[in-house]
Amino acid sequence: MDAPLENPVDPPSIESVDGEIFPTDKARTMAKRMFWGGFAFLPLLWFVNIWLFWHEFRSRPGADPCIKKYTRYSAIAFTIASILFLPWLLLYTIAGSWLLDPRVYRALDVINLNIANLGIPSAVQQTA
Repeated sequence: MDAPLENPVDPPSIESVDGEIFPTDKARTMAKRMFWGGFAFLPLLWFVNIWLFWHEFRSRPGADPCIKKYTRYSAIAFTIASILFLPWLLLYTIAGSWLLDPRVYRALDVINLNIANLGIPSAVQQTA
């Protein structure tokens, strides 16, 4: 009896960049979840999505179109997040109090963030 022919449009498995084999449905679900998870202030997930499915991202022949779509969207979102975040980070860490008004600098300082108002207990005891 002949083995059933594989459908070239929907391969039975997807290989990640580190050699792990995922069923197509699981790989599609992972790519989609990592893309949407990046919007929860976790842009590193977009980078991981691109890295994990690098072969699909690079448009090799027979690449899964669903995974390719979400990795491309992840690349765009990660690029935009980096363009917005890195200048702020560099401005604050390098120029900091020299460039910004001292009141603005203190307002942006995470150390001065009052997390008790958010219902998060502080590990450091504040003395009055």
